[in-house]
Amino acid sequence: MSAYRDVAIIGAGPAGIAAAVYLKRVGVNPLLIERDRVGGLLQNANLVENYPGFPDGIRGGDLVKLLEAHLRRWRIKVMMTEVKRITKDGGHYLLHTARGTFSCRYLVVATGTRPRSIDLPGLDSVPKRKVFYEVADVSPEFDRRRFIVIGGGDAAFDYSLSLASRGCHTDIVFKSNRPRCIPLLLARVRKEKMVRLFPGSTPESVSSFRSSIALKCRGSRGMFELQGDAVLIACGRDPEMGILPGSRRWREEATGNEEKRRGLFIAGDVERGIHRQVGIAVGDGIRAAMMIADRLKEDSDEDIG
Repeated sequence: MSAYRDVAIIGAGPAGIAAAVYLKRVGVNPLLIERDRVGGLLQNANLVENYPGFPDGIRGGDLVKLLEAHLRRWRIKVMMTEVKRITKDGGHYLLHTARGTFSCRYLVVATGTRPRSIDLPGLDSVPKRKVFYEVADVSPEFDRRRFIVIGGGDAAFDYSLSLASRGCHTDIVFKSNRPRCIPLLLARVRKEKMVRLFPGSTPESVSSFRSSIALKCRGSRGMFELQGDAVLIACGRDPEMGILPGSRRWREEATGNEEKRRGLFIAGDVERGIHRQVGIAVGDGIRAAMMIADRLKEDSDEDIG
């Protein structure tokens, strides 16, 4: 026997929270599920500068606190559990979790992305507590330590600035001669004395000895080695769609003809690829919630009729 809600939302990042708040305001009490932490990737952001209303920017962690306050204001509870799989039973979706099975007619998937792993010889031999994919996972014990960051995009440079603010020395290693991050981040990193850049460098292998980690790289002048206390890998992210069986078919159902009566909506980073922006995610969540609210009203009108 499953517990029923009209609407369920998987993921309490900006998209899921925006959808939940909109629905609560129009009288719908959604089930909001999060497996990890409220805020999603915002927890990693050193500074959010392109979200309207914060002209001086706002740290990702501070914005997450405001989102949590917004949930409390509307008495929206977040169920902390993992959705293991999703199935369908007639016109309902069944969410199978460690805390039981929940059914809903309308489902918003706002599961975000997962970090992309890399094929680096020796990585499996490095203690897991010293290998990170998100800066939010770096515990205070690594403050003022030395990091090796692999990656040349916005995330790698933003993470390095966050680490520098915690007193960490950071070496950024990336294959291209020029990083793929936006010019603003590059300029800030170049001014940061705690960060060194190693462009045109390909990681060849990594090893650990006692408390130290050694990364061997191939650069334009041959092989060289970097040493640190931990490694942070920021080499891209992939949509977190694993809980949807036959993801392509389910995605087509969610993004197909909007006039077709359907119950599945995909919102936020899980849908937007490289266009991972807070504003886009919030808009996606609100749009999904508005469409669901309209359909719930149609359902109610049909029942009355």
